[in-house]
Amino acid sequence: MSTEMDFKALWNKQSTSDMPDTKALFTNADELKKKTRNKLIKLNLILLATTAIMVYMWFNIDNEHLTTRIGLILIVLAIVSYLAVSNQLMPMLFKSDFEMSSQEYLNQLIRIKRKEDFLNKVMINIYFTLLSAGLALYMLQFIARMNTAWALTYVVWTFGWIAFSWFYLRPRGIKKKGKALNDMIERLEEVNGQLRDSD
Repeated sequence: MSTEMDFKALWNKQSTSDMPDTKALFTNADELKKKTRNKLIKLNLILLATTAIMVYMWFNIDNEHLTTRIGLILIVLAIVSYLAVSNQLMPMLFKSDFEMSSQEYLNQLIRIKRKEDFLNKVMINIYFTLLSAGLALYMLQFIARMNTAWALTYVVWTFGWIAFSWFYLRPRGIKKKGKALNDMIERLEEVNGQLRDSD
């Protein structure tokens, strides 16, 4: 009987010493959410400034071709649609509650990940398609006034930058953001597993 009591005492001692520090994990998760929130705020400011420039160009630059106006509309539509969807993340990124259980916190991070996946897989495609079409239509009026060498240089640089952003910067950013969030979700899942096992 005494050996059974020693075994229980040893098991209880081990389980309490091996219990994960959920406060530290929540703090790390909050730091990750804060970084994501700050990047989203910066993106909002940049895209809103770009929209203001587009509106200024609508009223102050000689848009004699219909394609120029349609191009501006598509560019603004690309920005507004992306902002409308990406800003749905804001309430989740501002919500921090240390009284929340690790399971609730894990569920919140999973919802953030799903929203980011939708942004990265669907909305960014819509954004780049509308932006590219808008730029192509907008540039037609001005390219027609340039000589062939300048027009070709202008088109190559503009669409080269879009291609670089699409094929290099976008996948790299998605991978980097996804890895940090996936690591945090895995750690919270481990905590939840350990806490369930200890019950």
